Amino acid sequence: MIRGHVLRLTALPVSAVLLFGACYRYVPTTGDVVVGSAYRGHLSAEGSQRVAPLLGVDVERFDGRIVSVLDTAYLVAMSATVKRSDPRATIWTGEQLVIPRNAVSRIELRELDRPRTVRAAALSAGGMLLLGAVVLSVKGLVSGSNPGPVVTPP
Repeated sequence: MIRGHVLRLTALPVSAVLLFGACYRYVPTTGDVVVGSAYRGHLSAEGSQRVAPLLGVDVERFDGRIVSVLDTAYLVAMSATVKRSDPRATIWTGEQLVIPRNAVSRIELRELDRPRTVRAAALSAGGMLLLGAVVLSVKGLVSGSNPGPVVTPP
């Protein structure tokens, strides 16, 4: 019964970490940009000036999902932008913008970083199991589950 209780205590947080807490990294693209994938685009200084009316002044990079690839531009569902002068990201809610290809100095694919995700999940699962064990041991001490000495009849 205790084992099932610990499992129930830890299953939800560990599942949440695995589903929502995955670690990602950005890697340089080696081929064509794939529609539907998430990318980070780095803007050149001139490109930043060209897209300033769309993204804002002095934007260094953008994150988003590629909706369409044209000969001269990317149609991007925006998720974030970062300015050169401010490291905090400005969050977007999927607005679709046309970003000229020649404004982008490099583009990187967002992919799952499996080793980091496995380490994070293992540490989280271990922490939850330890927390569950501590909670159950404290609960046992408080409830007085120690029956006392065993007496054998003569």
